[in-house]
Amino acid sequence: MAPLDIDPRWLGDAAWPAVAPFGDASSGAEPPYAVHAAPPAPPVASETFKEALARLASGVAIISCWDGSTPRGLLVSSITGLSVDPPRFLFCVRKEASSHDVLVGTEHCGVAILAEHDEAEALRFSSSRLSHERFDPQRWRLATGAPPTYRGGLSTTACQIDQRIDTGTHTVFIVTAASVDLAPGLPLVAHARSFQRLAS
Repeated sequence: MAPLDIDPRWLGDAAWPAVAPFGDASSGAEPPYAVHAAPPAPPVASETFKEALARLASGVAIISCWDGSTPRGLLVSSITGLSVDPPRFLFCVRKEASSHDVLVGTEHCGVAILAEHDEAEALRFSSSRLSHERFDPQRWRLATGAPPTYRGGLSTTACQIDQRIDTGTHTVFIVTAASVDLAPGLPLVAHARSFQRLAS
């Protein structure tokens, strides 16, 4: 199989091994291109853009933290690896989310990347109707000195919140990992407003 002609700088270093199976796609000679001004584009309707976002497949994670002595958390599909050195995640939280202000005011959080068998837990954290079922001690470790920690998932990471970036309707959080636990399995995937599983 021929190597993929992809510039690894576009993809984020967390997604690839230290020695990627391809080179720098921008390093070769490039032909001259005739560049013309693009025609003015009509404004994008919000409903149309929502449909575009719904077509984006992504992993899902539960972000957890303490609100005094009360555990708080929410489900995000905006989680991505930002860098390996330092070990950082990036995720976005809507300001209207019930846990948003708590996350803005705290210094630490937990990040649990969910596995395909964690769909029930994902539903608990995506629906306010099921909020009373969250943080069951049989499924969560609730200890002082650490963020609430999910006992399942593909990975659970205790993080320090380093940056909060106001983007209008959302806040972007950049967090640095302090400890990581890993487990085998396949990921739970959000796509088309539902949870999906990878074909085995």
